[in-house]
Amino acid sequence: MEKTSCEEHLKLLGRGEPGEILNILLQISSKPTNQLKIFNFYKEVPISSHVEILYVFGDNLICRANPAHTGILQKSNYTILRSPKLSNDVYAAVEYSVETDEITLSEFSFVEVLPDRRNALRVKVGGIFPISVEAGTSSFSAVLKDLSLGGCAIDVDNKALLGTFLYFYLNFTFYIKNYPEPQKLRVMSRLLRFETNEKPFRCIMLFEHDRRSENVIGMYIAQRQAEIIRELKE
Repeated sequence: MEKTSCEEHLKLLGRGEPGEILNILLQISSKPTNQLKIFNFYKEVPISSHVEILYVFGDNLICRANPAHTGILQKSNYTILRSPKLSNDVYAAVEYSVETDEITLSEFSFVEVLPDRRNALRVKVGGIFPISVEAGTSSFSAVLKDLSLGGCAIDVDNKALLGTFLYFYLNFTFYIKNYPEPQKLRVMSRLLRFETNEKPFRCIMLFEHDRRSENVIGMYIAQRQAEIIRELKE
């Protein structure tokens, strides 16, 4: 499992008054219907589960989560606490103890989770996923990194290959269960921005779908999401 950068997903809003967030979390967890959950991204898929608060140690909360989510936290340095009783989500730094199977939460801050603004689920693709990019009359190879119904992120070795073009054709080959043949797509895409300025260059592309491309990519995303969740349970 890989660690997700909190800076990529979160906007910190502030810590509130000293002890404020800790007290709010304790009040929520003490109710008979504890609605407190922890939330993380795993390979871009949002994963949420209930958390059990065991005790308080100084300014820290000592907790326990289900084994699947604990596996994510072992490789992450943060989690998000959510509840209908919270006016904002809460960020917490995470430390995990293998010996006690306990999670220590600290450094609480109110936070905004930026991917909540997305209109579509995004998934990280498995392994190396090569695609072909058409830029005018030229074409070159790139690597698909993640995918949503609205667009994708690709890595290219040379930024100059994109030239001055804004629109490109991206050529995909998707292997979808219950389909005997690979599903090949040629999708018109618009360059939204570069996320990195060093090799490999990460490009964010937005799709301009036809009915077939929207259907095939939607099926692949659903398949990939199921694979990621199954991986967590193994």
